[in-house]
Amino acid sequence: MNKYQTIVIGAGASGLFFSSLCKQSDQVLIIEKNPYPGKKLNITGKGRCNITNYSSPRNVLDNIFANKKFMYSSIYTLPPEKTVEYFHNLGLDTKTERGNRVFPISDKAKDVSKTLFKHACATFNFDEIVLSVKKENTFKIRTNKQEYQSKNLVIATGGKSYPLTGSTGDGYKFAESFHHSITPLYPALVGFYLKSDHLKNLAGLSLRNVSGKLMSEDGRVFNEEFGEMLFTHKGISGPAILRLSAFYSSQARKLSIDLKPALSMEMLETRIQRDFDRNGTKFIKNVLHELMPTSLIGIVLSQSEINETSTIHTITKQERNRLAYTIKNLQFSIDALGDFSEAVITNGGVDVTEINPKTMESKFVDGLYFIGEVLDVAANTGGYNLQIAFSTAYQAYNHIGGKQ
Repeated sequence: MNKYQTIVIGAGASGLFFSSLCKQSDQVLIIEKNPYPGKKLNITGKGRCNITNYSSPRNVLDNIFANKKFMYSSIYTLPPEKTVEYFHNLGLDTKTERGNRVFPISDKAKDVSKTLFKHACATFNFDEIVLSVKKENTFKIRTNKQEYQSKNLVIATGGKSYPLTGSTGDGYKFAESFHHSITPLYPALVGFYLKSDHLKNLAGLSLRNVSGKLMSEDGRVFNEEFGEMLFTHKGISGPAILRLSAFYSSQARKLSIDLKPALSMEMLETRIQRDFDRNGTKFIKNVLHELMPTSLIGIVLSQSEINETSTIHTITKQERNRLAYTIKNLQFSIDALGDFSEAVITNGGVDVTEINPKTMESKFVDGLYFIGEVLDVAANTGGYNLQIAFSTAYQAYNHIGGKQ
């Protein structure tokens, strides 16, 4: 049986970062089911990899929507500034874009995983699947190829999002074998499936600088986000929607979109009246393209209860008011949350009340650590989730090194 000081299961973002911190390759083994490291990391940020958000630790924490308090120690120990400095020291040049999002200057996510792998001081076994883990005096790890023994075991298997990259929830099974609890698992940072007869016409439509509210049927607002949205053949996605998805529940089943958030209702009514005054003899469907994308006109008029072939001079004040209201409150019924195959991250995971937040070590089993997405910690888009992966890996590595 091959013996190591530490075995890490998973060579994704957190596992790779952990390996890059290591000093003795013969002491650390990384077991990865894929044929190469960073398979999911390589597709993050649309293939560009949003490494972190170059902002204060407080801002990072404010963007964590699941178990923020658990992450205080990790984020302050390895904040974004130190993360960027670390990558620079490894030879990866970065750039900071809108919203403080940090990317490799090459715009290639693979350069991030290549950099971490190049500087990893560990032994990597690829194409190897861990079948079971247990602890007697030491950890015993059985794979489809052989058995290993180690003093420390680090679970860095990711969650269930993008399962084609190998994130199939293995870590939850390993955690449960050590009697850890797994909080309910949901897709997070994912689009909504909508109930609408208009989706065929809307698919591919991108909306910029709009505002969306996630609401209950009785009008209770759960959250509101501003930004970009994209209609798909099943529903709606885009950065603003991904952020809203974190607040989805069985009660939050309605999406309201403000197509003109920069205009007050009074300003919008004035704008509509001005457009109408210039186009009195035209059909209303041929006038509204100045206010909105053509593909939205049908649904806006339908919800405003205005006939598409009504001429402008026949539109009543009440209809004009309904039109303005609809433009600022375009309603869609949410059929369901998108599934794990489309989700950026997993909401839920290893119960963090059972993990030491300063070390990432299990409170039940000495030498057992959980890092990255396998934990019940989740954040908004913008580099925050990778920062969680790196910071938790840093905490675990420091503690393991301090014990030796």
